[in-house]
Amino acid sequence: MKVIEDIFRLERLVPGDTAVTVGVFDGVHIGHRNVIERLLQAKRKEERGASILLTFDRHPLSVVHPEAMPPLLTTLDEKLSLLESTGVDYVCVMRFSRETASVDYRSFVRDALIERLGMRHLVVGYDFHIGSGRAGSQELLQKEGAESGFGVTIVPPVVLGGRAVSSTKIRSAVLERRLGIAARFLGRAYFFDAEVGRGSGLGSGIGFPTANLTVPDPDKLVPPAAVYAVRVELEGDWYDGMMNIGSAPTLHGEEKRRIEVHLFRFDGELYGRRVRIHCIRSLRREKRFAGTDELKAQLMRDKEKVMRILEKE
Repeated sequence: MKVIEDIFRLERLVPGDTAVTVGVFDGVHIGHRNVIERLLQAKRKEERGASILLTFDRHPLSVVHPEAMPPLLTTLDEKLSLLESTGVDYVCVMRFSRETASVDYRSFVRDALIERLGMRHLVVGYDFHIGSGRAGSQELLQKEGAESGFGVTIVPPVVLGGRAVSSTKIRSAVLERRLGIAARFLGRAYFFDAEVGRGSGLGSGIGFPTANLTVPDPDKLVPPAAVYAVRVELEGDWYDGMMNIGSAPTLHGEEKRRIEVHLFRFDGELYGRRVRIHCIRSLRREKRFAGTDELKAQLMRDKEKVMRILEKE
């Protein structure tokens, strides 16, 4: 997969005709993957020169309606890492600005998709709109395709349990700690990337050393305060563990939110390294204990429960 950051500096991306899809693809969930599979089918069926996924460097709502901006299921780096495994030939990352938002859909289709990307087939999801004011509906895109000589495939939603899979539903599931539902819709466990900083060392004093995590992107959705069973990805290696999100009131007695993870069977230095936290299940809400002995006893019970959960995953 090749990543292109500025298509308007290109006279033509690739030789030959292409199949293109456009969207935010926040989460790269199973509905998005269905769109991508239809994109690859269009390339194979019509012998297109390449498959191209066009996405944006930020969520469009952060520009056009920042008050309605949702927390991100995937940062741009996370999204690109997930797209690596899809088989798409090119991912184009377009900078989304007020100028971008003001372009009418016909100009965008002709200047960006046809002229720059060589599009001869467009594949989009069932709820797709494009251009200023979201005026480019499916019906108008199909009409434009007939006039400009490109095919259009509208991909229906993926439905699970009577509900259409969407990024909005996944956000709600994560915020409600329903990680099993989120995983079904995503096709994987929900994760976030984080950097390890120095903590207070209080966890080590009770036999549960923790890595203190910082999520670099403030727009990234982090699960709410609770204790979680997690799997931690570190430079290609995987570790089981448990995570606490909250103020850790027994040890710290403060309101500041902390994200701390304790890895099982890990012996090494984590400070300054980057990890990916895969959130498997919520165990319990955070609470204040009478003292460190009571806290340690609860952490032992939590660890036993986490180990049983992860053995079944």
